[in-house]
Amino acid sequence: MTVHAHELATTAGQLLSSPGGITYTTAPGTRARAASALLRLALDEAMDTFWRDVSPTMTRATGRTKALCLEWYTSPSVARQWYAVWSALSAACHHHIYELPPTPSEVRVWHQDVTELLNVLPATRR
Repeated sequence: MTVHAHELATTAGQLLSSPGGITYTTAPGTRARAASALLRLALDEAMDTFWRDVSPTMTRATGRTKALCLEWYTSPSVARQWYAVWSALSAACHHHIYELPPTPSEVRVWHQDVTELLNVLPATRR
C-alpha cells in the first residue's frame, strides 16, 4: 500500500505543531527529524508519481538522477527547488552523533516548500 504524498506532508505538519490538549512526550528535535523523514518520503512519492506518468523506467533511478532529469520536464526553478529541499531533508534524515537535529523552524520552512512542490509538480507536466 502506497501512502499519498499529501498525507505524508500533513502528518509531518501535525508533528511540528502541538494541537490543543495534546502533550508530546518526545523532544522537539526528535519530532523535527521524524517530520523531515516524512517530508522526504512525500517528495520521493511525488517524484515517483510524476515519473510513472512521464517515463515509468525513471522510477528505478536514484533521487539525484530524477532531479537532474526533472529540469527537462518542468521549469528549471521547480527542478532546483525540488533538489534543494530534497538535499536538505536528506541531510536532516541522516543521524550523526556529532550533529544537532534540525530545528522545528527549519523543518517548518521545508514543510512549506514541500507543500508548494506537491501542488506545483503535477501541474507542470507536459
